[in-house]
Amino acid sequence: MDTIIQTERDVLEQIAQSGQDEPVLMLNQNRYRSGAFPNGALYRQWREVNKTMIDSVAGKIIWTLPVKGQILINGHLEELDEILAYWYPSHQAFLDLISSPERGENFKIRKELIDYAVVHRCSGINPPVVPTS
Repeated sequence: MDTIIQTERDVLEQIAQSGQDEPVLMLNQNRYRSGAFPNGALYRQWREVNKTMIDSVAGKIIWTLPVKGQILINGHLEELDEILAYWYPSHQAFLDLISSPERGENFKIRKELIDYAVVHRCSGINPPVVPTS
């Protein structure tokens, strides 16, 4: 089950209200229930709902990458299926996802679909992209 870390949410709200809000990149690392990724109906449904939510706050899905393996660990191993990078124009935009009409459906699907997840908050000022040459 997803657990929001309250101290992190407080930081997001402080930044959003500071008058110095800036873009934020959320790096998602997910492991899905067996058989769901990448072609399961529930996964495809979640991605549609998820994209609608992100679009509604002017966010962008920068990339999604299937994990092919893990070459190094230091501590407990959590196998992953996919890493997703979501960019938001501001911390407030990310917080606005809370009032999205799709939020309830998104979390309902996540509960059925995702076995393990962690989301890292990163600077979104200069998000990574693949060079065009």
